[in-house]
Amino acid sequence: MDYKFQRTRIDKFSREKMLEELENAAKSFNYIEFGWRDFNKVANINASPVKKEFGSWSIAINTLREHLKNKNIELKSRKKYFISDKELFDEMERIWKILGHRPSRIEWDSCNPKFSQQPYKTRFDGWQNACLKFIEHKMGKNIVEDDIVHKEEIGEKKTIKIEKDVKRTIPLKLRLDVLGRDNFRCIYCGRSPATEVGVILHIDHIVPFSKGGKSTLDNLQILCSDCNLGKSDRNDVKASN
Repeated sequence: MDYKFQRTRIDKFSREKMLEELENAAKSFNYIEFGWRDFNKVANINASPVKKEFGSWSIAINTLREHLKNKNIELKSRKKYFISDKELFDEMERIWKILGHRPSRIEWDSCNPKFSQQPYKTRFDGWQNACLKFIEHKMGKNIVEDDIVHKEEIGEKKTIKIEKDVKRTIPLKLRLDVLGRDNFRCIYCGRSPATEVGVILHIDHIVPFSKGGKSTLDNLQILCSDCNLGKSDRNDVKASN
């Protein structure tokens, strides 16, 4: 008996079988163009080997269109549907709350999302930017302001003043790095605008700017407004995530 090292995959489907499944899916959707997620809901095979066989999902659909054309069947194009920012943010909020943190690509796909991550990346120029815009949407303000809190004593009465100095402006790329590292939440109390209404996040200097602190990744942290007011102008040690 000959023993072959190379195994024969039982999950290998022929192109003809894939076209058959694509045609059956098209029939399920009244011969209106469909996406790979839709295909996975009705087909007996997964879309992944189909995309691999044809090179991409769009090529697979174009091949199906020609295949149906030979049968005098038209595969109609889907009407373009504009997804509003609110719809994108509502879905991000739903999934963020399920997970309790910013979703990764795999986590996003596992939550049966209404939309893939692609429209977020396209609309907001990347996934991190999309998360930033979502947090700002929930906060109702722009997080790219560098909120530095100082306390001043006036007699026995204390007042709180929030100042902004253009010299301590932090580049957007660095802000995104800090937000991503700290998972878009306060590193002290763990609260985030994504999961709790009314939370405001600040990008804070650990060693205050007024005391020589630099605007570098290791000297920046994410605090909510309550924790930042409590921190004041002390040289705090960074909390662990």
